Amino acid sequence: MAKHRVVVLGPTTDAPLYHERAEMADLDVEFVQESPKSEGEAIEAVRGADAIMMRGGWGTEQVIRAADEAQVLAVYSHGFNHIDVEAATDMGIIVTNGAGMCAEEVSNQAVTMALALNRQVVQTTNQLRNTGDWDRSAFLPIDPIDEQTLGIIGFGNIGRQVARKLGQGWRMETLVYDPYVEPWIISEYGVEQVFELNELCSRADYIIVVVPLNTETFHMIGREQFDVMKNSAFFINVCRGSVTDEPALIDALNEGKIRGAGLDVFEQEPVDPGNPLLQMENVITAPHLAGASTRSAWLASQRASQQVAAVLRGDWPSAGQNPEVAYKLNEKRRMKGSQGAIHGHGG
Repeated sequence: MAKHRVVVLGPTTDAPLYHERAEMADLDVEFVQESPKSEGEAIEAVRGADAIMMRGGWGTEQVIRAADEAQVLAVYSHGFNHIDVEAATDMGIIVTNGAGMCAEEVSNQAVTMALALNRQVVQTTNQLRNTGDWDRSAFLPIDPIDEQTLGIIGFGNIGRQVARKLGQGWRMETLVYDPYVEPWIISEYGVEQVFELNELCSRADYIIVVVPLNTETFHMIGREQFDVMKNSAFFINVCRGSVTDEPALIDALNEGKIRGAGLDVFEQEPVDPGNPLLQMENVITAPHLAGASTRSAWLASQRASQQVAAVLRGDWPSAGQNPEVAYKLNEKRRMKGSQGAIHGHGG
């Protein structure tokens, strides 16, 4: 019998698991692939697992509490809002994500949307394709983007890449709102840190949101923020739909409070075809595609595997997302049959 049982929850049960096996080659691991169709099946699948690797759903409290032997739950994605982190913490389970696996891709999507909105690329294409009308007045004025102010909400891996590309590359004055970022990071990227969200919203010409979805960020951009934005401002969301109060965004666009928006994500996904945002000429959209590329696909597997391997070796993972679990780890190690220790910490 293998020392470690790693349960991989995914859409299929025949994945080759190349990266998973490579990253844990020095460990005595049995991989079990499951594709649960219900919460009950997911509960049965995770029983007895030392580690859970999760693609997609089933991160509910009930499933997590059934994994009473698990040390780590790793998601392959950057976002982990589908995981009940509080339940995992209470169970002494370290939650990890794929931090960094798609920073270039998501930042590229944000930059692409900013440039497309500035040059009205989608709108001019649609006009010529649908009507052949050569009237350019509807797309003016076009302000030079290098004379505009960029506002980035969230300055983690993705936000920093946006600053590097638009701030340094396109020479945009860059404001950052992130109460958790270290001051030396601000200095390194040559941006201005603001400490009030509404200040950033009132000063920026392009507002790009790249924060994780949690209780703190749910609807953090709402009517109050749209009310203080410039009526010439563009709003771009490439993280999670529910970071934005979508009805408030619709109203802001209808009332001319902002000039336009670029949306890779929606509150309801797949998005309702009747959503007014899909019908607005000043809104460009994508089907939650920002993180996708041939590189991010394999990086997701590699990153998730590295996190699990670290924990099974007794180390703190580089992408541990619930450092408060540390107080539970000693208690868990004292449980019958538990061995080893987690070295390092989540701070």
